[in-house]
Amino acid sequence: MKVLIVDDSAFMRKVIKEMIQSDDTLQVVGTARDGVEAVEKAIQLKPDLITMDIEMPRMNGIDALREILIKCKGDDPAILMCSSLTIDGSSEALKALKIGAADFIAKDPQVVGQHDTDFQRHLLAKLRAIGGHRRRLRNPVTTSGRKSMSIDRSAAKTLDGMCTSFEQWEMPSNIDAIVIGSSTGGPPILEKIFSNLPATLPVPIIVAQHMPELFTRSLVKRLDNHCACGASIAEHGTSMTAPQIYIALGGKHLKPTLVAGKKLIARSLDELEGALYKPSVNLLFSSAAKLFGDRVLAIQLTGMGEDGAIGARDIRDKGGHVIAQNEQSCVVYGMPRAVVDNGSANAVLSPIDIQKVLQRVCETAQSGGAGTNAIDRISA
Repeated sequence: MKVLIVDDSAFMRKVIKEMIQSDDTLQVVGTARDGVEAVEKAIQLKPDLITMDIEMPRMNGIDALREILIKCKGDDPAILMCSSLTIDGSSEALKALKIGAADFIAKDPQVVGQHDTDFQRHLLAKLRAIGGHRRRLRNPVTTSGRKSMSIDRSAAKTLDGMCTSFEQWEMPSNIDAIVIGSSTGGPPILEKIFSNLPATLPVPIIVAQHMPELFTRSLVKRLDNHCACGASIAEHGTSMTAPQIYIALGGKHLKPTLVAGKKLIARSLDELEGALYKPSVNLLFSSAAKLFGDRVLAIQLTGMGEDGAIGARDIRDKGGHVIAQNEQSCVVYGMPRAVVDNGSANAVLSPIDIQKVLQRVCETAQSGGAGTNAIDRISA
């Protein structure tokens, strides 16, 4: 896969180039010093992937992203934003995702400049995952050489007992909590599915989004400004009894816990055996299965890896309900695929249909069918 590196620092361009060239599946085809050069070289070199700095002279990374998505339309590269580890950097990264960037990576120039192995590992993993998924969607060929069959939503097919459209979804009448796992490409999907929820939710919605602490705080601020129901960070000791959106604090694992008989709080853990990402979706899902049993709805959104598959199985084993985001709408179809492959998903839906499901949960509750005295039930 061809990669274009964009950064106003010659030293950073050199370091990132060396990191990328260590992977045989990636080929650096060019570098650019600012957004103006980035747009020109994106058109000229037709890269599969671009690493894009945000703060640059002449044209910043956000404006360059917009230009590239317009001028390379139909053959547009996947763009990975390289954002500084600051509040401003996190806010700009989330803005870029909303515009159309595939993902971001947090960059501390001093650490990266020392050829940090953790940064290199994350950088290469993201590029391979994002680029590989984009290539599979554009060239859906199986190992036998025939084009693979993708889910046709308009035909509303049902595969292996999983519904693939909102019209097929049989809405449970007994949802007391909604838990969501999300990673690469997730923030704009969260914003989309929450956008039309009412000011008063019937049940708490708890989200584990893989990202650093500063970025989760910026995400909460963005969601709180855009969603009528409001959003807050779930850090250690946060009460989650009131129905609203709770985003797990980045860099910590979140375990919803019932205390004093009726109070649902956030318990934060620094470490969790076997967990590759913080916060762990598996821990959130498995905890919800124990607390809510068959009265929980889990939604697995786009992301790399398999985090959430074990927890989703726990929810299904308790009689709960699991939705996976469909492949076509994912930036990376790793986490949803793992849930589908282990047989835990009731449905495979697009973000638009997931949004409709959440709206229907609210409508059902308003008519008296769900969410009534949810904490009282689980504490009984």
